[in-house]
Amino acid sequence: MRYPIALAQTILSLVVVAIPLYWWTYSFGGLLIIDSSPFQFTARLLGTTLGISYLVSAILEAYRAYLIIVLGRNTYLILRGIMVRSHALLTASLSYLAYPLVIYYVANYVIAIQHIPTNYPLILMGSGLMSINYGEVSMTMTITIMPHPIYWFALAVGLMAIPAYLEARWRGQSISKGNV
Repeated sequence: MRYPIALAQTILSLVVVAIPLYWWTYSFGGLLIIDSSPFQFTARLLGTTLGISYLVSAILEAYRAYLIIVLGRNTYLILRGIMVRSHALLTASLSYLAYPLVIYYVANYVIAIQHIPTNYPLILMGSGLMSINYGEVSMTMTITIMPHPIYWFALAVGLMAIPAYLEARWRGQSISKGNV
């Protein structure tokens, strides 16, 4: 076998893509709960799943099917001695580290438009308290942003693309980039 690291990375990527689990959960005081991964999405407001969740999940499931086909092809090619690399899982898992920042800035923007005084700390992982004052009403809710264990596994598998790339360079093969 010419590329064992690349083969392991591709097969493990295929496993991660095929597992139908959420990677992160965002909870805003239990009022709005968002479960997401690059392959599925659910948003629940007051316990009711929002209709947009079904459309977004359908699109993400199509992307999952596409990746399964491409990663299966890449596995076949690597087994035949042709180095093919894919950065899809690396890109997806690293971009998920930026999502808490995006949520923070979007929430601050939406709240600022409404001119509602709030205290919303930047939370990258874990929990924090958000205070909202509107007139004489004051509300405090817990904001929780937590990755699931499958996310850490996906990140580790994605990072395996780096030694797989170095393995191909060390062996002196020109590297053809996969479709993803």
